[in-house]
Amino acid sequence: MTKPGSLFLLLALAGTPAPDTVRASSVKIHEVLGGPAGYIDLHNTGAATLDIGGWSVQACTGGAAPVELATMPAGSEIPAGGHFLITAQGFGGPVQQLVVETIAGDGELLLDRRGAKVDSVGWAPSSPCRENQAAVSCPGLAQARDAASRDTDDNKADFGCVRPPH
Repeated sequence: MTKPGSLFLLLALAGTPAPDTVRASSVKIHEVLGGPAGYIDLHNTGAATLDIGGWSVQACTGGAAPVELATMPAGSEIPAGGHFLITAQGFGGPVQQLVVETIAGDGELLLDRRGAKVDSVGWAPSSPCRENQAAVSCPGLAQARDAASRDTDDNKADFGCVRPPH
């Protein structure tokens, strides 16, 4: 026989998201520049440091299924309000937290260590990485959110073209 208090506690816990899920939603793909000198800037908009070890970024090309681009090594963290930079081998900037061959595709998908979607951006209408409308294509420029990494789940509204910082 179950005590009434236990049932209420069980029901309350069933509706509470796991701490990783709540905090993971604070990480956004803040800026992307594709190509062999490109980068992906992840921004932690939350108030606590977040362990992103085991998370991955997948590249989307056309309508094909996403393919793995990078996996964050164990111990990788993003401080509150901070950034984590994934760079291609030809990147000319000073910070290189994780280096990959190239930033490929027409969209990027960020997954947590369980494989759940955290965030994504796509700039081609057929990209499986896009959220709602595709972001505007920016040849030679980076795709970026505003300084607060505002996210409405509509890439066209959330991303604009900016000059890369390097």
